[in-house]
Amino acid sequence: MFQEYEKAGTDPFDAPIPGESLTADPSTPRAWEQPPQFTDVNEAAKEVFLSVTEGESYVDLMDGIRNKVPIDMIAQTILFRGYMLGKWSTDLMLLLAEPTIYILIALAEHNGITDYLVYAEEEEEEDEDDLIAVMEEDVNRMSGKARPSMAMAKVEGMLPDSLLSQIKTAPKPVAGE
Repeated sequence: MFQEYEKAGTDPFDAPIPGESLTADPSTPRAWEQPPQFTDVNEAAKEVFLSVTEGESYVDLMDGIRNKVPIDMIAQTILFRGYMLGKWSTDLMLLLAEPTIYILIALAEHNGITDYLVYAEEEEEEDEDDLIAVMEEDVNRMSGKARPSMAMAKVEGMLPDSLLSQIKTAPKPVAGE
């Protein structure tokens, strides 16, 4: 077993001492050890939206979704980063999972990305009913009778109108800008 560690170039004994995290200086607590910045799901969802739609990160995010990075993994990364920065507690982080995934799906669909993965184990197969539904949606879109996506309908129930209007009018990032 030790040979496997040598091959990987790691030392299995180079790890923190148990309880070491409890010996940090209490006068300089880490961000997650203080009261969170947000305690309301709606306010935190607004923060998530604003953070994912700013600057170059928005372009990279849409490129990632377009390149089949699972949306649930992106949401986990966004939410854990917010937790580490002290924006929300672990409980609020769990409550934000669903709204964050729907925000990401709505933004992807707003940018014309319809072939995305929601989670890594998602099957790529489509049965006949799914194929017929996709064809009907294409016909409706081409004839101008497109209806809001399911993700947008779900997000509409979770977010205030001011934030919804921002999603609907969010710029469509162009790679390389």
